[in-house]
Amino acid sequence: MVKSSTNYFKLSNSLYIQVPPTTPDSSSEESPKSMTHSRQQWVQFLLLSTGVCLLWLIVFPQIATIPHVQAEIDFLEEKQIDPTAMFYSDLETIEDTVQEISDFHKAHPDALW
Repeated sequence: MVKSSTNYFKLSNSLYIQVPPTTPDSSSEESPKSMTHSRQQWVQFLLLSTGVCLLWLIVFPQIATIPHVQAEIDFLEEKQIDPTAMFYSDLETIEDTVQEISDFHKAHPDALW
């Protein structure tokens, strides 16, 4: 790589890249104010990460051991219901509900919408 007299670097016979000019103000040193702000952002990020880890690794497992919650979890596992699913259209009981809604709309076409 050969540096030319302008703000271009010659990489090969036909390939040049332009480099922005450097000024004394754009040095790599950060001002104390920006370093403090950057440090505050890191502290906030680390606190948030620690909070999320505490929730997932300590609080949520403890909640899952509460008898009422454990009964709900067992029910969902027994029925093979995925509680993270957005829609339960693959469940057997949904067919009855869909039929009831369809019958309702036939009997009351102007209701709801």
